[in-house]
Amino acid sequence: MKERGIGRPSTYATIIAKLLERKYVIERKGLLFPTSIGIKVYRYLNSLEHVREFLSEEFTRRLEELMDKVEIGEKDYEAILFELLEKIKIRHDS
Repeated sequence: MKERGIGRPSTYATIIAKLLERKYVIERKGLLFPTSIGIKVYRYLNSLEHVREFLSEEFTRRLEELMDKVEIGEKDYEAILFELLEKIKIRHDS
C-alpha cells in the first residue's frame, strides 16, 4: 500500500486485518493473496459503473494527497468534502 501511495501508516494494519477477517485475502509467507470471495466482491463492485471510479488506486491516491494538503493547511477540508459529495451524487444519480 505504501509503495502505491494509498492508505495511511496509521491505517495499514487495520485495513489488512479487516480484509483477513472478511476472508477477502489470505496470508502466505508474508504475502497477501485474494480469495475467491475477495475476487467476486471486487468484480461485483467494479461492475457497478457508479462505484468503479471510487475503487481505483488513482482515486484513493488523489484523495490521500488532498488529505495531506489539509493536514499541512494548504487545502480546506470542507471544500474537499463538498467536491467529493458532489462527485458521489453525480455518479449515484447517473
